[in-house]
Amino acid sequence: MYRIINSELTKTKLYIFFLLVYATAFTQTAPNLIVTDMEGKTHNLYEYLDEGKSVLLDFFITDCIPCQDGAKYMNEFWNHHGPQGSNQIETLSIEVSPNSDQVVSETASLWQMNNPVINLDDIPDSYLPFVYAYPNYIMVCPNRSMSLLSFGFAYPLSVLEWEQALNTCHYGYDYADISLFDFEVTQCENFLFANLEVANIGLKPVDSIYIDVFYDHTYTETLLWDYSLLPLKTTNETLQPIFYENSLMEGSKIHFEVRTKNDANPFNNDKNYNKLSTKNQNITIEIQTDYFPEEISWSLVDANGNIVTEGYGSDYQPYELIQVQVELDTSLCHSFIINDEFGDGICCSLNGGYYPDGYYMLKSESDTLVYNDSFLQSKVDAFYVEDAESNEIGLEEIDETLTILAEEYYNLKGQQIEKPTTHGIFIQKLSYTDGSSAYKKLIKTSSK
Repeated sequence: MYRIINSELTKTKLYIFFLLVYATAFTQTAPNLIVTDMEGKTHNLYEYLDEGKSVLLDFFITDCIPCQDGAKYMNEFWNHHGPQGSNQIETLSIEVSPNSDQVVSETASLWQMNNPVINLDDIPDSYLPFVYAYPNYIMVCPNRSMSLLSFGFAYPLSVLEWEQALNTCHYGYDYADISLFDFEVTQCENFLFANLEVANIGLKPVDSIYIDVFYDHTYTETLLWDYSLLPLKTTNETLQPIFYENSLMEGSKIHFEVRTKNDANPFNNDKNYNKLSTKNQNITIEIQTDYFPEEISWSLVDANGNIVTEGYGSDYQPYELIQVQVELDTSLCHSFIINDEFGDGICCSLNGGYYPDGYYMLKSESDTLVYNDSFLQSKVDAFYVEDAESNEIGLEEIDETLTILAEEYYNLKGQQIEKPTTHGIFIQKLSYTDGSSAYKKLIKTSSK
């Protein structure tokens, strides 16, 4: 089944322009670089390139807020593409101002930098012509060509540039690549709303993006985004962002997959989202403010539109830790809404990270429902508070003489789902160690 978001195509002829820009950017040969990181390990740029890896060079200084802003996203990039991920890349973060090893080490820890960090007193002579501002990112390909990326950190542009430069190292100058860059989901009971942000990290415009939707591993429908997306742009930066809404959703896990014609790298095209729920009525809201607390406001709202509690940054101090405890009604959805007036979120601190980074968190006893340190302008997190006294009743007595090997659950349409957490009638399949299986009708009830 296809759902067409819009059938009007917006075409572009800019492919040759982007190709020329990137061909020019990759003509410079990278000088070799041999450095020792904070752990005492020596890194040789050319040796990594000869192994077939690309190398992202991150020149930074400790007293640099944009450097800190980018550190979280660079860590995600490193985790995805580094030795613990696809193993396509090495990332070397090189501090180039006169600082002690202790200061650089403390900064790297506060910024949660997991890739190798090198402490130098100055920019290496061979790279002086290429480093103008901080952070300064350079992608070096296995053929020793390098791409000089934009100076400073700008989300999401910088992340898209890293991805595009890595792609170009491996796929050349004639390729298409889209990625399900991010999505924001509001889900409660059977209602779901999602803003799907698809990025073009190829070198040519992309038309006609398809989004396949799955609930609990079962295909549901396909959306068609029928516009044109330029390189290094996301659909949220166009006049046609991708919104998905369904008021009849069944299941607790949703899966999105995006695709387009001749996509060179299909491994970055899907993401999962799990429904947020808790049986604990007592919720703790924790907010760590940054240097500008007056920019934020927040509220916790129930499904009937009633404000349970709220707060305003004008009442807070810089770097203050706010904790609010509330007792919520059961069998009801709630939404936590936070806004930042300036639009830069509460992620980062001043003074090179010597104060705590900002974040917000919703906790249910020892469990964390929501943690976010990277929202920008606004964010909504929805969750459901279940009745703690809900119970499950099998209409037929389970055979206890055999050992149960596996349990599976299905809705009344025969679609496989996660273990039911809401009231209703379901089918339970039990598989036993002797190879036999049995189907049981299952009723899940909630006493209110």
